[in-house]
Amino acid sequence: MDGLTARRQRTAHPKFRRVAAPAAALVGVNILLMYLVAATPLAVANDLLFQVPILGLLVYGAALTGGSILAERGLESGSMELAAVGVVLLQVAYALFGGGIIAGLGGGTRGVALGIAFVVTLAMTIGIAAYVYRRGGSYDHWGRWALGAFILGALLVAVGSAIPAVLLGGFVAIFAGFTLRLGYEIWQVSANYAPDKSLRHAVGIYVAFTGVFVHVLQIVARQFLQE
Repeated sequence: MDGLTARRQRTAHPKFRRVAAPAAALVGVNILLMYLVAATPLAVANDLLFQVPILGLLVYGAALTGGSILAERGLESGSMELAAVGVVLLQVAYALFGGGIIAGLGGGTRGVALGIAFVVTLAMTIGIAAYVYRRGGSYDHWGRWALGAFILGALLVAVGSAIPAVLLGGFVAIFAGFTLRLGYEIWQVSANYAPDKSLRHAVGIYVAFTGVFVHVLQIVARQFLQE
């Protein structure tokens, strides 16, 4: 490791501490909400929406996009009320999605599935952060790649609504989109951090992290259901 990389990593630590704390709080609350929703009638919303896969994708996609925009605009303008509305929308969307994923599992298994998914997602995040900081350079293109992956995933899910065999491709593309977005948000902390942007960075990482998390959770839940 050269001196420049070492200095970059040292200066990154305070930034990430200030961003990681609120992001971790948002993720923690959302995981708890998923667990609670799974034991309520709200969990059936997932199954109802995904009877037509593209419908479920459009509803959740609109909720996540709208929540992100409201939260970002609220934080930019200093309107904490608007930011709160955006965060609540994000929390509700992810809670319904995650709760629906684990609703079919036994009560004791739900917590285990959430724990496994969290550990795997955290390991992925640490790996991505290490890659971004060790290599340096710009990762702005990861944001564009993420958008492309989301669009491809939506197209594949739309086709998969009529041809189920295509749905796996849509799942993989959207999973890749959230993973790339997570890397992009981590790079943003390094490249464009300012103290007044801490909460904006935290919301961005929370949205991307939880997007990866729910996809990992789907894989974990399927494994438990197959046993």
